[in-house]
Amino acid sequence: MDAQYGGVVMVPMIIGLVEVGKRLGLGAAYAAPLAVGLGLLISVGYGVAAGLPGGSALADATLQGLALGLSAAGLYSGVKGWQEGPSPVSGPTPSHDTVGVDRAD
Repeated sequence: MDAQYGGVVMVPMIIGLVEVGKRLGLGAAYAAPLAVGLGLLISVGYGVAAGLPGGSALADATLQGLALGLSAAGLYSGVKGWQEGPSPVSGPTPSHDTVGVDRAD
């Protein structure tokens, strides 16, 4: 993987992995540290793998598989949400007779 483009490609995968963590119950406060940790882990892991014979090809294949899996999961989720239709808006909606009208009480 070219280092110049590798980081750009990794960002959506890290976002996808953090989203998986949040759906598994990870608190929002831990999302940013998880993203940083994943970035470090992926970067260091790739560097170590690249130093091994055949490791670069294995690391490339692993990262490509991860990207494909996360993309497929996102596509499945998006299509499922589209088929179910939009979710209803929660909370009160303003009445049409008072929208944009300033009243003096």
